[in-house]
Amino acid sequence: MSKLLLLFSLFLSVHIFACKCETLNLEKSFENADIVFIGNIHSVKQTPSGFKTLQNFVSGVKIEKVFKYDAFDGFYKDEATLFSSQIRSCDYLFKTKGKYLIFGYIDSDTGFIYSDICFSTAKLDFFNSNDLKQLDKLSENFKQKLKIKNSEPVIIKSLIEDSPDRIINDLKLQINLLESKNKNLKLLISIFGIAFLLVIILFMIKRKSTQKL
Repeated sequence: MSKLLLLFSLFLSVHIFACKCETLNLEKSFENADIVFIGNIHSVKQTPSGFKTLQNFVSGVKIEKVFKYDAFDGFYKDEATLFSSQIRSCDYLFKTKGKYLIFGYIDSDTGFIYSDICFSTAKLDFFNSNDLKQLDKLSENFKQKLKIKNSEPVIIKSLIEDSPDRIINDLKLQINLLESKNKNLKLLISIFGIAFLLVIILFMIKRKSTQKL
């Protein structure tokens, strides 16, 4: 039993200290995050993680300024919930209240936002005015790209109409029309051929009748 506990504790230690990464700069953090915003964490609750000495943190945050968010439903307009866990070695632990600059991922199942230590997530007073100006520029570029993206349905529709499948279907239709025309042409040739033969036969019969006379 003691060996099993030892192995389990070793495994847990490896898992906890397994996260190794270089902190991404503001631009790279912005590029890789689903959502970037300044938020004021006003509540922090610890919840059991399933391990005696490890905790989860569920933190309520008031969103003050959004730099990046690729959605229009307003789900994260005012409030959001941050989730972090000591079990996951790369999680940025939101354990204290205060204003933060958060680069986060969005959990599509729960709607929770989480960040990791590889991002530039930190308390707001860690950043200077130049950092915030850089984020404003990144945000403007992102919004411009988002506008272009939102105009894509018209382009996509055009692309669908001119897609290989559409072209192939058009070609099949043209082939069918040509085949239909060819069939009609073959029928006309056959009719003219038969009529020509009948004319020749009648001519021969008439000629033979004239010779007998």
